[in-house]
Amino acid sequence: MKVYTLTDLTRKASSQRRVVIQGLDLPARGLIIALLAILPGIAVSAIFFSLLGSYAFLSVPVVEVAVFWLIEGRTRGGLHLRQYQALLDKRKSNEGKFTCCGVRIDPLRGKWGTVVSSLQPNPLLIGRPDGDYLDVLLVPNG
Repeated sequence: MKVYTLTDLTRKASSQRRVVIQGLDLPARGLIIALLAILPGIAVSAIFFSLLGSYAFLSVPVVEVAVFWLIEGRTRGGLHLRQYQALLDKRKSNEGKFTCCGVRIDPLRGKWGTVVSSLQPNPLLIGRPDGDYLDVLLVPNG
């Protein structure tokens, strides 16, 4: 008995799906993105129409390209994520923030000490806002 993984086959089949319209052969995903991006493009051109007149309609292809880049474009380094995924990950990251046991710590506020594990109940009642107390103890230095 042999077992084969179908992930590669199904991924390739999904990415190679094509749509033919009036003799024009397009990737299905690209066509769906282009059709959905028309709505924000028209909204942007309607906003700028009073300022720019008929030149505001040039914003439709600009919005189309921006949306297509955001959804179909991939980052150059690392995991080659889609652009919108990379932007969401960057927004959710904890870079430059200090956390201990899930609690955000302000390093400029507080006392210097050593955090050690505690086998006793927390005497200082250091806890999270939800009332869950940490099983750590801050031993002052000095």
